[in-house]
Amino acid sequence: MVRFLILFLLLFILPLNRAESHGYKFSETREEMKDDIRIDIYPEYITIQYESEYFGQIAPHIRNMIDVNSDTFLTKEEVDNFFTDYKKSINETLQNLPLLIEKNKFTIKLVDIFASTLLTDSLLAPFRVGALFVLNDLNIEQGEHELVIDPKLLFQKGNHFIKMAKERVEFTDEQEQAIGRYLQLRVFASESIQFISTYPGRIKKDKKAVYIFGVFYDETILRINNSNYPKIRIKFKKT
Repeated sequence: MVRFLILFLLLFILPLNRAESHGYKFSETREEMKDDIRIDIYPEYITIQYESEYFGQIAPHIRNMIDVNSDTFLTKEEVDNFFTDYKKSINETLQNLPLLIEKNKFTIKLVDIFASTLLTDSLLAPFRVGALFVLNDLNIEQGEHELVIDPKLLFQKGNHFIKMAKERVEFTDEQEQAIGRYLQLRVFASESIQFISTYPGRIKKDKKAVYIFGVFYDETILRINNSNYPKIRIKFKKT
């Protein structure tokens, strides 16, 4: 029996700032990966922006990967080389994790990744990283549509750091399983688009924004079979 497989699958009713007042805790450990994600939907393209904080053992392991000469000092060249490698390898992985609009499959692409405090942070500080993914060449026509996202796609940015750390700096399965995964997702519509429904989550009254929250323990979403985990489904209308 999997212990604490998922404490909360998705908190799609209470916004984050109300959760604490209800006795909500999203971790019993300092091993956490938090992703704050913003998706903007336009008729011609979609952007996915991440602001992330990684705490506990994964943070120094990522720095160890960057510090190729093991001198405990990170240089701009080391950071640039690591992120170039990360961008290339995650974009190859994303080929197998498309999102859907209706039954049409589309692949997102990482176009920029940055960590503005990385060169000045201590080796044991939380790892703070931002990223921008883009889906170009859309042509969303007038009428109703449905955007379908496998949550594994949204967790792939953090999962890819874990995968690389296992391959390069001996990050263990036990260390991965100790990580609490937290995701906050906000989706915004451009001027010509209105949201109709969302599962899970809630739509703001102006029908221009969707909010979804999730918490994962021990066995992360990486280990959940696609067919057994509900997809995020957002219906919208283009006028």
